[in-house]
Amino acid sequence: MRFDNPIYDHKFVFPDIGEFPDIKHEPKFIDTQESNTDIQKMNVAFNNKNNIEDFIKIYSKYNVNDSRVKEKLNGFFKFYQTFEKTRKELDLPDSDIHQSLFEDGIYFTSIDTNLIKQKLQSKINELLDRPDWTPPPGVFDRAIDVSNEVKDIVQQEFKSAGILNATSKYNKGNRLLNVARVVLHIAKPTDSNWKQFLYDCKTVTQTTHMHIDPKEDVIKSMIYLNDVDKTSGAFSYVPQSNRYIYDSMQNIFGRAISTGSYCHNEQSRKSIFGLPAHLRVSFNFGRTLLDSNPLQKTILDKEIYFESNNGNCCIFDPAGMHRGGQCTNGNRIALQVLLK
Repeated sequence: MRFDNPIYDHKFVFPDIGEFPDIKHEPKFIDTQESNTDIQKMNVAFNNKNNIEDFIKIYSKYNVNDSRVKEKLNGFFKFYQTFEKTRKELDLPDSDIHQSLFEDGIYFTSIDTNLIKQKLQSKINELLDRPDWTPPPGVFDRAIDVSNEVKDIVQQEFKSAGILNATSKYNKGNRLLNVARVVLHIAKPTDSNWKQFLYDCKTVTQTTHMHIDPKEDVIKSMIYLNDVDKTSGAFSYVPQSNRYIYDSMQNIFGRAISTGSYCHNEQSRKSIFGLPAHLRVSFNFGRTLLDSNPLQKTILDKEIYFESNNGNCCIFDPAGMHRGGQCTNGNRIALQVLLK
C-alpha cells in the first residue's frame, strides 16, 4: 500500500467469509458486545501500544487453532509496526513508469521476448501437453520455474527498459529491486486454480479470483508470450486500489487468512469461523463478493484488462486488487515475474 498517497474513502469492505451461501449453514461465532470490544482492544494494541502480547491474548480467546494462521497473524502484526516508518524513496530519476505506479499501481509496456520464447519453447510445449488435473490449493494447473538463464534475460530486459530503477524508486525499500523469480504459467479453460479459495463450493461469482497479495515490499510483472485478450485469460487490475487504506484488523487478519488458509473445506474453515464476523475476511476476497453485493459493481466498473494490444508486459503493485488466467477461449502463455 502507498501510505504516502492514500485513499481512505474507497468505501470497500471485505466480505465476511461466513456469509458465503454455500457454507452459511456451517457453525460460526455469533458477535457479542464483548467481541466488538475485543476488536477495539486489538486495534489499540496495534495502533497505540505495539503490544503483541495483548493482541495474541485477545484473538486466542476465539480458538484460532490453525498454527499457520496464528503464525501469519503474529508476523503481520510485527511487520506493520515498522513497515512504513523504515521506508525511504531512493534518489533515482523519475519516469512514466514510476508515476503510473504511484497514481494507479500499474504500467503497460513492451519488451523484446523473442529470445525468451526461443529458450522456453520446449517447456511451453511440455506444459501445453500436460493433462488436466485437480491441483491442491496454492498450486497452478500448469506452471514451472524458468532457468537462471531465462531469469537473467528478463533481468537485463527490465534493466534496459528502466523498470528496475522505476520499481525500486516506487517501492521505497531502501534497495534496488532485482528479478528474484520467474514462473512460466499457461492458463487454459479447463483450469481450476483460479477457484481454489472455497474449493469445495459450487457458487462462482463475477469477481472470483480477485485478490490482493498478502506480502508487501515486492513488485510484480506479467509478460505475455502469446496474443491474449479478455477471453483467453488477460490479467486485470483495479487502478488506484494499491492506495486503499483498510481497517487495521481487517488488514492483518485478511492477509493472515489468505496466506494461512484457502478455506477449501469445512475443516480448514472451522478455525476461521471461530472469529467475529469483522475478522472473518481474506485478501483472497473475490469469490466472497457476491453478485448481489453493490460493492461488486464498483470493483467491476473500475477493473481494467491488460490485453496484448496494450503491450506484452505490465508492471504492477500486487498490493492492488488484481486477477488473471481465467480463460473461456484459447490460452494464455505468460511469465509471472517477482521483483524483490
